[in-house]
Amino acid sequence: MLTDKRASGAGTVYATSLVCRAATAETRAHVPYNIILVDTAEGFRMMAHGDVSLAIGDKVIARFERFAGRVIPYFEADAG
Repeated sequence: MLTDKRASGAGTVYATSLVCRAATAETRAHVPYNIILVDTAEGFRMMAHGDVSLAIGDKVIARFERFAGRVIPYFEADAG
């Protein structure tokens, strides 16, 4: 049976890829931006945007940010 659960937003960076060339005109204003894979505290892995300073193994926390006209999950270093 499927159930909905709320994720905490906490995780660890599994992989990171810095995008230095915009794929579209809408994303040009955001270059460079970081695409990361995050292993969440709940046990699933997700792809999202993240701070360009993030590295593999960093503890992160999610928030939401506007990117190219959309609201997306965005990870930054967990200060806690």
